[in-house]
Amino acid sequence: MKLRMLFLALLLALFALPAAAQDDNTNTIAFNDFNFRVDPTLYSGVNINQFAVDPPNLEAPGGPEVKHTQFILYNQYPVPESIFDAPGAIRVYNTADFEGYEFPTMRLEQLQTLLDEQPDLSTYMDTTITDGNELPFMPVLPAGQVLRARAEYVDLPTVAGIRYVTIYRQDVSPFLGNEFFYTFQGISKFDGQYVTAIFRLNTDLFPSDFPQDFDYAAFSEQFPQYMADSVATLNAAVPEDFTPSLDALDSMIVSLSFGFPTTS
Repeated sequence: MKLRMLFLALLLALFALPAAAQDDNTNTIAFNDFNFRVDPTLYSGVNINQFAVDPPNLEAPGGPEVKHTQFILYNQYPVPESIFDAPGAIRVYNTADFEGYEFPTMRLEQLQTLLDEQPDLSTYMDTTITDGNELPFMPVLPAGQVLRARAEYVDLPTVAGIRYVTIYRQDVSPFLGNEFFYTFQGISKFDGQYVTAIFRLNTDLFPSDFPQDFDYAAFSEQFPQYMADSVATLNAAVPEDFTPSLDALDSMIVSLSFGFPTTS
């Protein structure tokens, strides 16, 4: 879907506070009242765009987009335009803009219920459950959330949410090491914003390509066990089994904040 850009993308240097003012050598990205920290060894630049709303009745894969601000994190040119082509991206929505948009509203309500009731997230990682165990994910995708791993609640001073590792698919086939996403889905505690952060992962825990002698029929028969084994593998891994390291991504999520950016 071609979204409408309201103003030109801005570079990291325009919004980065001096790294010397911080103890962890990260750059602080601040736009309006939202800010977060970026390790420049992971992502060397960021483009910031504001997108207008799609009409509620627009027919498009995933449904119409809601108005949002998008931060695309990148390492090289050309800069990716899509949130799913970029190494990393963060979006901020005003939840008031979800009114009249069915699927974003459903994601918001689902996430709010999770945060209010705090159920055990291991239930959502159980691949034997076929219905009702998807975790909230924005933007809405025209594909299935195949699995969830390493799911945890995150409680920050101005944002609360969940983070997990997932993969989306439209078919039944082996997972590849570069297909996984780390995501954070959160809600601001005071001003009614929805925050989604999505980072592409790479891992040697899964192959880089399909086997040449791949037997689709045989694989499909044992797919439920393959799913369970895959979740177990992801949950048992150490953060350094992934690139970027999950610890580095967790540190970025912990830095998410609404209000004046801190420098310590």
